Amino acid sequence: MKGIIGSLRILEAVARHQLVTVGELTNPFGLPKPTVQRTPVTLDEAGWLSANRKDTTR
Repeated sequence: MKGIIGSLRILEAVARHQLVTVGELTNPFGLPKPTVQRTPVTLDEAGWLSANRKDTTR
């Protein structure tokens, strides 16, 4: 369940701030960087968000 809550927090942060980097998502939640890196990829695959194709770090 902890992973789901972390994913939802990341999704909420992206919804609030739009263009964010992995580092910007790692610090506020105290989540490990690999977790923060995987979550947007998974959410992208599910169609919940998408990467900025012009800036692949956001």
